[in-house]
Amino acid sequence: MGRIPLGLLLSLAAATLGCRVYSAGLATDGRAGDSARRDVSDSDAGSERPASDTLGAPAIDPNAYQAEVGIPVDLTPVIGDPLTIGCSDGTREGFRDFTRWPKIAGCAGAWRLPGLIVASTRVPQCMHVAGNDSRNPEGLGCSAADLCAPTWHACLGGPDVASHSPTGGCESIVLPGEEALFVVMAGASPEGVCYPDPAATNDLHGCGSMHIGQPESGGCPPLNRRLGFSDCAATAGVWECGTAADSLSEATVVTKPDPSLGGVLCCKD
Repeated sequence: MGRIPLGLLLSLAAATLGCRVYSAGLATDGRAGDSARRDVSDSDAGSERPASDTLGAPAIDPNAYQAEVGIPVDLTPVIGDPLTIGCSDGTREGFRDFTRWPKIAGCAGAWRLPGLIVASTRVPQCMHVAGNDSRNPEGLGCSAADLCAPTWHACLGGPDVASHSPTGGCESIVLPGEEALFVVMAGASPEGVCYPDPAATNDLHGCGSMHIGQPESGGCPPLNRRLGFSDCAATAGVWECGTAADSLSEATVVTKPDPSLGGVLCCKD
């Protein structure tokens, strides 16, 4: 066999390097991560588009982001207009069927301003640029209220949830096997009775799956899950509830620097 010309060898090598396959951002079943999502916009039926936050900036791909920083991808959102979906980043992770739950949404994401019951934490602080699919997935400069879209508010407590949920409660907040909690802006008394009052600071309360936190007490209907200090600690920094000295005041100190494992319940104004 004759020798292969050097130029041909270099061309073959360049072509081989140019065809390297990268797997980041792909779902484990081989489909693109975004292809598993449902786009609820009728005008975009049959097409995929990235979410955007309320300022119009393109959102990051949560699959690629979470894979990069080592966070498990836990919830597949529904994508749509934030004013319809209820979440500021245009993706809804709890009560995902917006046709069945048009007035309440579970919005996943992070926030860095502590607390749920102080007046300043009940209003947006970063212009709604928050959420796990936003360009600010770590919630820098944000309150919990920033996870909700304009014309929506972070649900204030159990009665707010009951009046906005067509079932009157937390049924079908997430799919079986998913791990997430979406909280309301309320704590409880030391005896476990919830009410939206700054004096009620005990634990975090909301709608979630059986895989996170503890069953809710009978004093917080219709909410079904709660997080105490030790439950927050078990999330390894996703939910941060201060120190052991804050074991009766989690609702005043909580931050959520990680966008996984849920977020906030949002109610339509």
